[in-house]
Amino acid sequence: MAFPGLFEEVERSVKNRRGSPIIVSELDKIPKRNGYVRAMIFNQQLYVIATEGGIYSRGLSTLHALHRAILSSPDPLPNIEFAFNTDDRIPSVPLWGYARRSEDADIWLIPDFGHWSWPETQVGTLHEVQLKAALIDQARPWSSKVPSLFWRGALMGLELREKLLQATAGKPWADVKALTWRDKESMANDLKPMPEHCQYKYLAHTEGNSYSGRLKYLQSCNSVVIAHKMDWIQHYHSLMKSKGPQQNFVEVQRNYSDLETKISWLENHGEAAERIASNSVMSFPERYLTPAAEVCYWRKLIHGWSMVSFKPEFYDIVDGQSIWRGLPVESYLLERRLKWDPY
Repeated sequence: MAFPGLFEEVERSVKNRRGSPIIVSELDKIPKRNGYVRAMIFNQQLYVIATEGGIYSRGLSTLHALHRAILSSPDPLPNIEFAFNTDDRIPSVPLWGYARRSEDADIWLIPDFGHWSWPETQVGTLHEVQLKAALIDQARPWSSKVPSLFWRGALMGLELREKLLQATAGKPWADVKALTWRDKESMANDLKPMPEHCQYKYLAHTEGNSYSGRLKYLQSCNSVVIAHKMDWIQHYHSLMKSKGPQQNFVEVQRNYSDLETKISWLENHGEAAERIASNSVMSFPERYLTPAAEVCYWRKLIHGWSMVSFKPEFYDIVDGQSIWRGLPVESYLLERRLKWDPY
């Protein structure tokens, strides 16, 4: 298997519904909140059935990514009907989403929008970040990286982020600052593009409104990612190892009470720290956070969903007439709407 361990979330979701298959009325009852998309795959074609609002370009990114997985599949994919929501927090129902908590058993995890692109923040595509990160890592090998813990981000009133600032205030080993979006001085002096994070040996990761989309970008660097114990799970988090020979990140308490101790240990065990950073690169930008791994995950998800879900109907019957359900995704992605008048 090319990507062992990647499909644990799909397997968990399938097991959860083995004795109680998903029925169409469950999808019908899902709240149509901002970021909602209902779609189906039928005879290898992706159709958009319904949408509600939209959160930046997230829904478009996810449809593009799913479409790529379908088009590039070497084998036929089963017909399925499903719904996803691109918000940070979604209800625990048979809905595809970017993140879940351990108690959100009914959410089926999908790669988040940033695996395709995050244009609003000018981060760009994940592959773009990885290419730029690799160039910086080539120019700045481990021995020449800044031996500091680096973090930039908006506080957003989040206790986790405020505690990080408190734990690192005045520490010589930390370069941690809060950003104020749309503040010219903050943007000019403190903002640093994601690839430039690779100049530092240690990169802090914090959750946001739920999960935080920055983790995969930090993992693009040949640096040690230091993350607090996370409440929110993404589709690939089972591959993160906090101990053992395959360790690829360092885990600290949610109140950062052991952060300084962990930094001190890393500084005093340079070879071990470098190995953790190297393991992260081999695990993520070189293997599991690649387009090849992503399309494999999507296809596994499609097959898994089909095993425990109803078979979709291609037509609605209206006044005795068979009416297509949904719009081919190619047209939806161009018009960004389901209905319109010609010209």
